[in-house]
Amino acid sequence: MPGVSAFSIAASWAGPILLHRNASACVDNTRPRRVFEWHKMNSKLVFLPILAMGFAICISLALWMIGYVKVGPNQVLIVSGRRRQLPDGTHVGFRLVKGGGTFVFPLLEKAQVLSLEVICIEAPKLKVRTANGEPVEADCVAQVKIKGDDASIVAAAEHFLGKSERDMENLVRSMLEKHLRAVLGNSSFEEMNQAPGTCADRLQTAAATDLGSMGLSVISCAIQNVQAK
Repeated sequence: MPGVSAFSIAASWAGPILLHRNASACVDNTRPRRVFEWHKMNSKLVFLPILAMGFAICISLALWMIGYVKVGPNQVLIVSGRRRQLPDGTHVGFRLVKGGGTFVFPLLEKAQVLSLEVICIEAPKLKVRTANGEPVEADCVAQVKIKGDDASIVAAAEHFLGKSERDMENLVRSMLEKHLRAVLGNSSFEEMNQAPGTCADRLQTAAATDLGSMGLSVISCAIQNVQAK
């Protein structure tokens, strides 16, 4: 064409080619970065469910460790708060665990321990009158415990659960003293000295019904130091 040099024509063709190459170069430079970021995002998405699952497992284990309660062979765990049906069809709001462990549901259940150990009850210097009207003084020592059957444990729980051992001792002592006065009041002073074991057997028999209603049994009983006053 007139007035147009070959150099101008070449430059007009070379401009678009250089721009295309520069654009291609820009695309090629940013593509690896975007691919890396995409893989990084995918790895995060995969890692988040695993992290959430691990966190949930840790929380579950912590709750299990906190809620799992154990008792020794001489103890009973009474868990209350949820109703359950007994084999005979009766519905109760508690369950018993003897010498083992169980999971106590937080906020829904409450666990309390009842001891099955032998308790020594002392009634010293008890003043009574014999069948002959003689004033005497005697000491009584008895060993009692909660019986191991379910009915006795339930009865004992109704009377003693949540109370201290001292409260239990005071209640049993007052009951023994009542029956001891009755037994010694029907005995002579000579009988108390010559056959204290017989008087103790009478006391144990007389107190068995009242103590049994509270889930207790008398393991041994002794009347000692009988003195005339």
